Formats: sequence, C-alpha cells, structure tokens
Amino acid sequence: MSNNEMVIPQIIYDQMVEYGRENFPYEACGLLSGRENHVYSLWPLKNSWKSVNRFFVKKDTVERVIRQIEQREEQVLAIYHTHPFTAPVPSSYDIRNHPDNKVAMVITSYKTCPPKTKWYQIQGSNYTERYFCLKTL
Repeated sequence: MSNNEMVIPQIIYDQMVEYGRENFPYEACGLLSGRENHVYSLWPLKNSWKSVNRFFVKKDTVERVIRQIEQREEQVLAIYHTHPFTAPVPSSYDIRNHPDNKVAMVITSYKTCPPKTKWYQIQGSNYTERYFCLKTL
C-alpha cells in the first residue's frame, strides 16, 4: 500500500453507496473519518438542498458531527457526495466549495451500474485522483 492509498472497509463502502441509492435522485453527502489512511467511520449527512447536482449541510450539523469524530479520536479523512447522473469527477462547484485541502473528496456516480467511486485530493483549483482499496473484515 502506498502512502497515497486510502483503506476503506467493504462494509463502510457498501453503506456509503446504499445511502446514495436511498437519496436518489438527489445528491447524498457525508463524512468519512478514521486515522492515518484508514477509514473507520461513516457519517451520513442530510443534504438541505433537494438537488440533483448540489449539496449543502448546515454549519451546526457539521460542527456537531466533527465533535463526535474527535471524541472517537479520529479525524475527517474525506467528504463524500454522489453524482446521481454524471461521472464521478469533481465539478468546478465541488472544487470551489471544498473546505480543506487536507481532506479528500470522494464521489460516487450512479450514472453507471454498478456505481463508480473515485477518491480525489483537491489542491486549490486542481485535483488529483487518489487510490483506495476495499478491505474485507
């Protein structure tokens, strides 16, 4: 495993994909937390905007979840969201509104069957695809 590769348990990945299906045709979103490059927790968040191409979560909701993550002695590793009808590539809106370049962006697209997930690192107005591996327990 390289330093750039994230490890996500298959069960958490499946829950993330299912959350996107449950919210279809709207974008779903949430946080992935853990330590170093290992995801340990999934935090689905309510998209306040019923939109097929945008998501928004209230600031107090995000702050409450971040406190819960810190209580677990974890850190936010990624913000995930879905693209119900488009490819799993960050839009200019996604990049412009990404809050922290230390936090990855994960996008699951439901344009194809099965859905396709990509993991990105955002640096300014640029993005680089990161690799992730699914871990079965």
